[in-house]
Amino acid sequence: MINDFLTLKKLLKPDKIYNLYFFKPVKGFSLDTRTLKKEQAYIALKGEHKDGHDYIAEAVRKGASLIIAQKYIAVPHKVPFFIVGDSYLALAKCARYVRKYKNPFVYAITGSVGKTTTKEMLAFCLRDKFKVLKNNKTENNILGVAKTIFALNDEKIMILELGTNHPGEIKTLAQMALPDVGVITFIKPVHWEGFGSLNAIYQEKISLLRENRRIKAVLNADDNCLRKVDSCKKVFWFGKSNENNVYGRLINSSAKESVFIICDKYELKLATPFAGFISNAMAAIAAAGIKNISLKTAVGSLSNFNDFPKSRMELKEINGFTIIDDSYNSNPYAFCEVLKSLGFFPYTKIAVVGDMRELGDKSIYYHKSLAGSIIKSQCAYCLTIGDEARYLNEELRARGGVKAFHFFSHKDIADFIKKETRRGNEGRDKYLIFLKGSRKMELEKVIEELKTDKA
Repeated sequence: MINDFLTLKKLLKPDKIYNLYFFKPVKGFSLDTRTLKKEQAYIALKGEHKDGHDYIAEAVRKGASLIIAQKYIAVPHKVPFFIVGDSYLALAKCARYVRKYKNPFVYAITGSVGKTTTKEMLAFCLRDKFKVLKNNKTENNILGVAKTIFALNDEKIMILELGTNHPGEIKTLAQMALPDVGVITFIKPVHWEGFGSLNAIYQEKISLLRENRRIKAVLNADDNCLRKVDSCKKVFWFGKSNENNVYGRLINSSAKESVFIICDKYELKLATPFAGFISNAMAAIAAAGIKNISLKTAVGSLSNFNDFPKSRMELKEINGFTIIDDSYNSNPYAFCEVLKSLGFFPYTKIAVVGDMRELGDKSIYYHKSLAGSIIKSQCAYCLTIGDEARYLNEELRARGGVKAFHFFSHKDIADFIKKETRRGNEGRDKYLIFLKGSRKMELEKVIEELKTDKA
């Protein structure tokens, strides 16, 4: 991959170089000694919990041909050290180099919601015609994107999900990825704490489209912010209106599937009751069309798609309860979208709601704003936990119509559900429990408590 010292020196511009005499060709890059291969360069990164410099000796033992680090570490075997001021900047430069060297066709996907599902659907549409590489799960930060790029082999297409929670992150990732196609799903008030306004979120997301003058954009016409984009010469629009390149409408829905008609031609069946996934599907169909996957083929492929992200709107049956486990993450838009689908379940509904994080000075407002959607969804109960979710509890109590209770532990929530659903019921009613909260709220612990018989 890099056979001469001067190419690497020009790429990294190191502050100091040690053991140059022992330089060997670099066959790739690694940031994890567990997966490092012989003759790869090891990039030592200092993280929040671990310092990659502590693993340099292990990297050398495993056959690393070069060390890129912020400080020199003496090791038994002579290996060249490139000392740089910022290992993360060096990582970004190396990833960009590999992307250009391997030169796959690159899709980059960002947006406030729906990135992972869109990535998986697009890969599903392309897999029969192309060899595709994509991020693993939600590895969408600088480490995850670099790791994916470093894994490139002979794939012709690479699909990269790009995430952000502070300004400038998408620009950095786009500079690494150099996308041929940029897909943006939605602009919504997510990670508000890091941005402070919807316009700042919008500017961050559309920075994806500025690193390649010839980039093709796939944009959601149903999003008020994205309709303002006018910087790309070629845009493929998706949405509800028949004026878009790809459009669709719901024709039937049940507790097991949602059925749509796409471009008034082909029926798309998604194996989920949550109709909101149609936006992800249309984005994937539009993006796949750029590589000449026909509308008919893409729709047919997605009708067989069943790889919706785990722990996101996952249906479970536990101890007589039907549970919708959406405890992986939460934001105001996604929360309300899921509530729209609860009507397909003819059960008594119990919403278990934890804090939505990273909403900054808008947190109280957005938590209170959920009350209207919860009432409209005809939830019989709303059980809240967390410092911010208590504002939702207060709003529901003020409005009435929903039995609202606030708790301080997952066990107390589970115990309440058991007692309340058993009281005078004798198995007559069925209950749907919907869990939604940010990852740190660990609402899945409620499910674990519900598995026990004790209350």
